[in-house]
Amino acid sequence: MSSLNQGAELFIQGCGYRIENDRVMIFIERIGSNRPEDNMSGTLRLQLCAFSSDSNDFYHSVLASTTIGEIQGQHFIPNCHYDLVFQPPSTGSWQLALQISEWAGADYTLCDTVYFESLYQAFVDSENIEKTESIANIKTDNPLSIQSTDHSEAKTNTKAPKVTTDIAKQYLIINKLKSKKLLSVNGIPIKVLERLITERPFQSEKAILNVKGMGPVMLKRLLTKLTD
Repeated sequence: MSSLNQGAELFIQGCGYRIENDRVMIFIERIGSNRPEDNMSGTLRLQLCAFSSDSNDFYHSVLASTTIGEIQGQHFIPNCHYDLVFQPPSTGSWQLALQISEWAGADYTLCDTVYFESLYQAFVDSENIEKTESIANIKTDNPLSIQSTDHSEAKTNTKAPKVTTDIAKQYLIINKLKSKKLLSVNGIPIKVLERLITERPFQSEKAILNVKGMGPVMLKRLLTKLTD
């Protein structure tokens, strides 16, 4: 595994992942800040991305995403575990990477990228129409701290709720709507609306359901209000 920004101001170390059907468990030894102690970061976003290994372009797909709040300079968050909705990439060979970005007022700015050495092979199963699972990869830049990893005791998680087809076609409205308009929607908790703004753009309706406080009923209510 390799890091794009060695010595980055905001960084991630000791990363691994495990994919189970439509969920991905992400493990990070440390999320830290090398900034001065009085410097508080903006909201941080963590994404698992897939970069095409079959071409020379920079095309990539976001497979999972979550926000993780702010971090003070000269501090770090240890032993981070995230259980997220997983959006498989299209058929092919992919290099996976974890990226951490910081909210800069208008958009997120990339701070650090950690690439997994083993390629992820995605193909369609003719019987189950599902993507292959991937073996967990552990960063080995600090071999003394990671000898082996057994995640067999990881908690069991239920699958994300199914969403009706009409909603699935409309979730892009949330990505495109102006923040002021979205925050003015009645009947939806303001905290949930703020999280939607912070965590967008969303790649699917399942990604929206991964937002804290959001559920199928509330999502349908929100989209109904936005399309009235």
